Amino acid sequence: MVTQSLKKARFFGRDGDCRLAKRIAAVLLASAIVLMPGMQPSLAQAPKMDRQTNGLIMLIEFEKIEGIRQWERQLDGRGLTALVQAQHNVIAEYPKDFGRLALKGYPIAGLYADKAFWDVPYEEQLARMREVKDAIEKITVVKSMRVFGSRYFAYDENTLRAADALGVEYVLARGTAGERATVYAPREYKAKIISVSNVPFGEMGTGSLCDYSLWARGSTDEDFANVVDKVLARRPSDMILVSHAYLGGTKTKWWRTYEKALASNGVQWRRFDDWVKAVGVVALPFDKIPVNREVKYEAPKPAVPLDRLEDLPGLKSEGPMKSGEPLCQ
Repeated sequence: MVTQSLKKARFFGRDGDCRLAKRIAAVLLASAIVLMPGMQPSLAQAPKMDRQTNGLIMLIEFEKIEGIRQWERQLDGRGLTALVQAQHNVIAEYPKDFGRLALKGYPIAGLYADKAFWDVPYEEQLARMREVKDAIEKITVVKSMRVFGSRYFAYDENTLRAADALGVEYVLARGTAGERATVYAPREYKAKIISVSNVPFGEMGTGSLCDYSLWARGSTDEDFANVVDKVLARRPSDMILVSHAYLGGTKTKWWRTYEKALASNGVQWRRFDDWVKAVGVVALPFDKIPVNREVKYEAPKPAVPLDRLEDLPGLKSEGPMKSGEPLCQ
């Protein structure tokens, strides 16, 4: 190949044209060397690019609406959406809000907070999941509940069977790969499992990368900020940052951590569908998929109660705060 290129270069002319011919021949020779088998350029010499984390915001709400609206305003200004998991009572009370969010492309995930779906009979799981699905699809123009999660993001094989029966695409699960969020595709089912980011909280075990998880364990807003900073610095390939919107979306110091995270250059925050396309999907038989059933506490033990935390200015109250259920432990 190189010899033929050199021969062709000789036909470009004589005298003054010879210099041009030699230059062309040199270029052809260099190109041929680069393309020859086994002659690849050194990767060590290539510029190293730091990969951004594939990031998704997830919101949980089962009481009020102010935090959801705050998050909506902030995400609108950034051209983003979030995965929103809302309990039926708040959806029924604020149908226009959730209908609007659905039209904007926010997937409204189903939430059954009364029971963890571990070892619950199939017929019961199917009935509860159908009730949640019907409640969501009644008030949203987008007639599809694509994501479902029970208390503590618990699931088992019956949950996947029920999801397949109802056409639910994703089931939420407790984290199994540390701060790296993962999507598992069990080979026996159509539904996939979204395993959320998971971080250690000392003697209280591990929990979701979530404001509530730390607040309920007695941590402060400073503790939460430190945890999020450390996770962002490690640049996990895929991450889900969760907020109980009545906390992270309404309390000033807790919100500041999310605001800083949204501005991070180390994360490419994406809409749900784009996040799912970018995440690495792990296909395994169901019995080979790791499961996290660790729940070391149930009753919240906050250092500072919600009503003593500073509210963001300008938020309009929509009624008293009720006692919450721990969902993203």
